[in-house]
Amino acid sequence: MSSSDLVLTILNVLAYAPLLALVYAAYWAFDIRHALTVRLFRNQAFGLGLFSLVFTLAALPSPQVGSNGILGSVPFQIGYILVTSAFWLGAIYFVDATALASRRSDPLLRDTLHWSKVRYVLWVFQVFNVSFILLGISLSAITGNASYANQIIQGNNGAFTSLPAVIANLAWAAAFGSMIMFLPIAIRSRNPGLRRHLKWLAGVPVALGVFVIVLIIVSSTPAETFLNNPAGNVLGNTLLYLAVGYCLYRSARALVPLNRISLSSSDQVPGNLA
Repeated sequence: MSSSDLVLTILNVLAYAPLLALVYAAYWAFDIRHALTVRLFRNQAFGLGLFSLVFTLAALPSPQVGSNGILGSVPFQIGYILVTSAFWLGAIYFVDATALASRRSDPLLRDTLHWSKVRYVLWVFQVFNVSFILLGISLSAITGNASYANQIIQGNNGAFTSLPAVIANLAWAAAFGSMIMFLPIAIRSRNPGLRRHLKWLAGVPVALGVFVIVLIIVSSTPAETFLNNPAGNVLGNTLLYLAVGYCLYRSARALVPLNRISLSSSDQVPGNLA
C-alpha cells in the first residue's frame, strides 16, 4: 500500500469515527429506559435507541459502483440497501410514534399539522419507495444482474440518473423530511419532560438542514472543492455526526430529570446537612 493510499484509508476511517456518538446516544437511550416508570417515556427511550442504531448503520460508507473488492460486490450492495431500507421505514415509524405520543400526552389531544391524516399519505409513499427498491435488489439477486442494485446505489450517492436512483433519493427525502415534525410537536407539547426530549430531537432535522444548506451555498465555489476532497469530507462528516449524536444523546437524557435526581441525592448526604 502506497503512502497516499494509507493516508486516504486513515481519512476514511476518521470520517466515520464520529458515528460512535450515535452509538453512545443509543446506549444512553437503552440504559435510561430501565430507569423510567412511565410507559410513554419508556417507549420513547426504546424507540430513540433503535433509531440511533439504524441511523448509525445507514450512515456507514456507501458502496461505490464499479469499485473492486467487497465494496463492489452485489451481496454487499444488497446488504447495504436492506440496512438503508430499514432506516427509511424506521425514521417514519419513529416520527409517527413520537407525534402520536405527543398527542396522547396533550390534555386537548391537539392534532399537530393534521398528522393523523398526513401520516397515512407519508406511510403509503414510503412503503411504495421501499417496495420498489426491494423489488429491484431482489431482481439483482435472482438474475445476478447488478444493474438494478447499481442504480439504487447511485441514488444513495446523490445521482438522479435512473428511476431506481430517483426512488432512492425520494426515500431519503421522506425519511429526513418527516423529522421536521419534531419542531412543531416540541413547541406544542405541554409535558415538561417530553418537551425537553422533543426539543433536542428537533435539533436533528435542524443539523441536517444546516448541513444541506451549507452544501448548497458553497456549490460552485472554491469551498466545494475542499469539501469534496478527503480532508473536507472528514471535516463535514465529523461536524454532522457529532451534532446529530449530541442531539440524540441529550434527547435521551431529557426523558429523565437527571440533574434533579443528582441534586436530591446530594441533599441526603449527611455531610451536606449543616
